[in-house]
Amino acid sequence: MKQDHFDAIVVGSGATGGFAAKELTERGLKVLVLEAGGPLPEEKFEQALKAQFASIGSWARIKAGINGQHKQALTSFFTPEKSFLFVNDREHPYQSPQDSYLWLRGKQVGGRFLAWGRVALRMSDHTFKFKSHEGTGFDWPISYADIAPYYEKVERFLGVVGNDDGIAYCPSGAYARPAGLSNAEQAFKAKVEARWPDCKVMAWRYVRKEATPVDEQRNRTTTPLQAAAATGNLTLRSNSPVERVNTDPRTGRATGVTYIDKFSGARHEAKGNVVVLCASTIETLRLMLNSSGEKHPNGLGNSSGLLGRYFMDQMLTLSLGSAPGFKGGQLVDGTSPADNHGGIYIPRFQNLKRPGAGGFAGGFNLQGIIGRPMVPQHMDSIVGLTGHGEMLPHADNRVTLAGRRDRLGVPIPSVGIRMRDNEWKLLRNQVDTQKALMREAGLRTDFLISPLGIDPDSPFLPNAKWHERLLFRLAYKRSVAVGAAIHECGGARMGEDPKTSVLNAMNQLWDAPNVFVTDSSCFVTNGTCGPTLTTMALTVRACEHIASEYGHSANLRAA
Repeated sequence: MKQDHFDAIVVGSGATGGFAAKELTERGLKVLVLEAGGPLPEEKFEQALKAQFASIGSWARIKAGINGQHKQALTSFFTPEKSFLFVNDREHPYQSPQDSYLWLRGKQVGGRFLAWGRVALRMSDHTFKFKSHEGTGFDWPISYADIAPYYEKVERFLGVVGNDDGIAYCPSGAYARPAGLSNAEQAFKAKVEARWPDCKVMAWRYVRKEATPVDEQRNRTTTPLQAAAATGNLTLRSNSPVERVNTDPRTGRATGVTYIDKFSGARHEAKGNVVVLCASTIETLRLMLNSSGEKHPNGLGNSSGLLGRYFMDQMLTLSLGSAPGFKGGQLVDGTSPADNHGGIYIPRFQNLKRPGAGGFAGGFNLQGIIGRPMVPQHMDSIVGLTGHGEMLPHADNRVTLAGRRDRLGVPIPSVGIRMRDNEWKLLRNQVDTQKALMREAGLRTDFLISPLGIDPDSPFLPNAKWHERLLFRLAYKRSVAVGAAIHECGGARMGEDPKTSVLNAMNQLWDAPNVFVTDSSCFVTNGTCGPTLTTMALTVRACEHIASEYGHSANLRAA
């Protein structure tokens, strides 16, 4: 086995792995980043940009399924030209009872940051202090004030576009330039807010496309990885999935990792003083569960027995609609971003003043586009609106290891998750609200789907061909299964007590203090907005702690 020694080993090169590499290398640490996939050429992205938005239930999805992407092709934004951003499901299997979970993922240098929708929203204390506000669930061991400075660091580095909308429960950030709305979105905002003053319609807050530059080999990369490489302290090894974190049998501390050459199957060992896990939620849990040792008989950091438990995702609703007499959309002069990326976002407004008033705990957001060219080509729809509903943490929603192994001999993950009564009540309100807002704005709902089914009040794809409607009916349930939101989180939650959590408030394993977990597996509750900005901020915060705890690189090696 080939051996190397580094100050820090980072597993994963996506949003969190990139920031871990940047923060640690800029502080003088020699860092190894191990990525399971390979680099992606820029020309593939250029071809994808020229492709039309996929028809729902199209033959292209069936062909992709035949070629091994039968799960990945279920996502709404799949096209043949974008298939390179998704794994082959035959080569990367997982297990889920009755196909109850849809795991959408990619393995490449840059991770899912390269396929991310780029909407970057801060969470508030309505998420971090969920139990305090809602009277149920759990509180995080941190508050918004603890993470706010790190949100700002990430936003400034990435150049987030957005506005200060003055919404307390959706905190504003540090923005490079204002975000714009189309004229149709402005009309929607005016009508909705006039009817429901607490329902605030704002422009997306999103990361500029410059955050995914091209490297010297004409491969797509990310600005955090680019910054890390510029320090001269980064070693990046692609096509190197990590099999396990190795630990000292006496102390339980991590000594490094074992990784696999994707092509030859050869095992290699890399030694490091610190290990930072950023492989994405399910992959990180899989890795930790597979990293048993003398001091970790049930998986790395699992003395509480909670590793893999309290896994969550969000509940997806998806609708397309049209507007009678619509003549086309334009962006508002002077505020529209140069890359024409954007849309409307309605942050959670349920149960904020009176928790439980809706008959359920938590809430949902709604976001989408009106009058922008991002809907299926054969439909007259000009509106795309999605909802993301909050799932409460339940101990029995969990990730475990299956008895089956993948082609490299590593146990595959098994994802067991189901919705409870609170989720079904919230989802019904989410669907009803989505329909009501569109009606108030004078928009027609062409179809609306959710785990509840196809909405019976919609005309159901009135302009689609009969075979498209048939294929859609056959596949839609799996397209909106839990997981379709791609906001999976939890399973290695943070806390104040090692008996009731896996990580401390600095994302540090209670049982192995030189291991840090900063991807979404650390979440205590999942909120309603996307997790990516929060995971990046948590990563910056944890890496600052690593540097302060261990000092300069030379001191780190001696620790």
